[in-house]
Amino acid sequence: METKPLNYVMHQVTDQKWTVAVLLLAESGFLLTVWNCDGWISVLSAFFLLSAVVWHVFVPVRFEINSSGIIRSVFGRKWFVSWKDIRAYQIRRNGLLLLPQKERFPLEPLNAFFLPVPKDLMTAVLYRFRLLAGE
Repeated sequence: METKPLNYVMHQVTDQKWTVAVLLLAESGFLLTVWNCDGWISVLSAFFLLSAVVWHVFVPVRFEINSSGIIRSVFGRKWFVSWKDIRAYQIRRNGLLLLPQKERFPLEPLNAFFLPVPKDLMTAVLYRFRLLAGE
């Protein structure tokens, strides 16, 4: 069944303010701890290492849900997840956790793809997901 693609952009800094605030608070606490232990060169090193891990929180991410799968775009680079790669999903507070297998196991979120969804689009995304994933 061919449907019109659903496109949206997530800005985690504005869409998930509490998550970003907690992340920045934790990073600041870590940097203060490093400062007390070792000095400004270590703080600078720790800042760049932490920034390399959490940079994705500060840039907009574009999502497209179409008949072939889900496309995630950041800075023009695209990642594609096909519908046949998604065997199960879990509805979370701020999105969907897409799982590659139906069986449950303890570390399954580490092998999953998280699709953040704005609250105002959750119903439309769930409808589209159930329609296209063949549920």
